[in-house]
Amino acid sequence: MPNLSTTTWVDEKTTSLQEVERLLTSPHDDERSSTSLSYINWNVEKSLEHDCTLKFNGKETTFNCFRYSFEQFSVGMEDDKVKKEGYIIPYLCNDKIRYIVTRNTGAMTMLRKLLAYSGKNEIKKSPLNLTDDLFVWLISKVYKGENIFVSESEDLQNLTIDSIRGIKGDTEDLLTKVSAVGESVINIISTLSFLLESQNLNQIKLAINYGKHENIDMALSIKNVVSCDFIRYQGEYLSFENEDERIATLFVMLYMEILPIIIQTYVSEIENNQWGGGKSVDFLKQVAEDLSGKVKKRVEDLTNESNQFYHSLKGDSMETE
Repeated sequence: MPNLSTTTWVDEKTTSLQEVERLLTSPHDDERSSTSLSYINWNVEKSLEHDCTLKFNGKETTFNCFRYSFEQFSVGMEDDKVKKEGYIIPYLCNDKIRYIVTRNTGAMTMLRKLLAYSGKNEIKKSPLNLTDDLFVWLISKVYKGENIFVSESEDLQNLTIDSIRGIKGDTEDLLTKVSAVGESVINIISTLSFLLESQNLNQIKLAINYGKHENIDMALSIKNVVSCDFIRYQGEYLSFENEDERIATLFVMLYMEILPIIIQTYVSEIENNQWGGGKSVDFLKQVAEDLSGKVKKRVEDLTNESNQFYHSLKGDSMETE
């Protein structure tokens, strides 16, 4: 399965998936503009023959999946059209329709055009409140080995963050790995140097296990973009013959269960004074102290090894004489 980046949107007008399907699959006229972008050659196809209804987070949720494509060009550049394509996953829960779209820039405009909306608040972005402080908190949870989030709800599974597979900031990109098992010198150096050099974290990539779902590689961005690379995924959804059904089901589960567990645990720890109020600074100091101790120990070990080697050479020389 591909690596896909998504954003989420709320429909404030339509509450029927059947109506959404009708709007998405209706013919869409080319829109040619002499002042801005033009949109032509629209195509939308439903991927799943029937709507799927499953329970997520204890809530009955119905969804489907649509593949879209269109061509776009700016004024005077019709010969250099760019094809845009991806997925739209509409899902209905609690009488509200939301869209998971594999598009960030221009996603709202595209949805408005496909749904024939006028642009007057029918579509709104669904905020996730992903922040750099949340990302530092996630790093601290994995670094300290507190990487298992135990669910108190019968409707949710326990979530484990196996590792931080990547982090990205304003001043420097660093692909590192903060392992949930053990601490190496390189691990500590990477964590400390990145947190010191970056003004803030823009993106974090997590390796997650959730219930019967293993090896979910998920990236979060402060722009509220959520990406998943399902190539390593192992779990019950692999039994679905239709790849688009697997992709849609995994993303609905991610938005309705996995992300709420992470964000609600973070907010709960702030409310209980386990995070916030300078706790991120305390964490950085802890990493610095760990680094200092590890480096000091390593220097002592190297010094002892060097001395032993020197004395062994000196002993051999005296025996020769």
